[in-house]
Amino acid sequence: MLLELDDVEATIEDVTVLRNIDVDVGEAESVAIVGRNGAGKTSTFRTVMGLRDLDHGTVTFRGEDITDYETHERKRLGIGFAPENRQLISKLTARENIEMALWGSDDESDVDTEERLSMVLDVFPAMGEFLDRAAGKLSGGQQQMVAVSRALVSQPHLVLLDEPFEGLAPSIKKDLRESIGVIRSELGASVFIAESQLNHVQGVVDRLYVIDRGEIIAETDDPASVEEDEELMQIIGGG
Repeated sequence: MLLELDDVEATIEDVTVLRNIDVDVGEAESVAIVGRNGAGKTSTFRTVMGLRDLDHGTVTFRGEDITDYETHERKRLGIGFAPENRQLISKLTARENIEMALWGSDDESDVDTEERLSMVLDVFPAMGEFLDRAAGKLSGGQQQMVAVSRALVSQPHLVLLDEPFEGLAPSIKKDLRESIGVIRSELGASVFIAESQLNHVQGVVDRLYVIDRGEIIAETDDPASVEEDEELMQIIGGG
């Protein structure tokens, strides 16, 4: 298994935000964790990235216990992260925001930056039109391409996409769904998606977890079946 969270618990200011979380992602697999805003999706991702301290449990990546690893150490092991709010530096160009992910890496002197940029352009061809434009002047869809590309440019084994479809136009959502397929088929990376809307990940993921109040309440390898479960859809907010 590529990523495993085992019996993970976490709190924020004495409030428990994750309870007994057991989640895994396999090699070249696409998995989603779906739930309402505040259900614990982002806390789960921050746990994977070492941005949230655990009260209990372990995080294992490629068979290695990384529970006590710093965020930069996890990145070097091959975990990319595109956060919900994108966290782009508005005054820097799209190209510079993407290249930032390569700065300070152990093998920085050996990295062919143009080759890496070419790789992410294969995933997002439209990005070639605005690589040298300031990130702050890009549309939401364009900024999302940059944020995902920044997570991909270091060639991770696993990429975390937190609410990647949020606020995007339908045509851009369609393009992003296709790009997630390219990430898996062409780059061979696994994808872990956090979403509040079930329809955003239908047809995109192999497996799906439903989270509510910090607990995994359902898991299925038939994501379409969740739509037929009225109770789960009410919990998610789609019924």
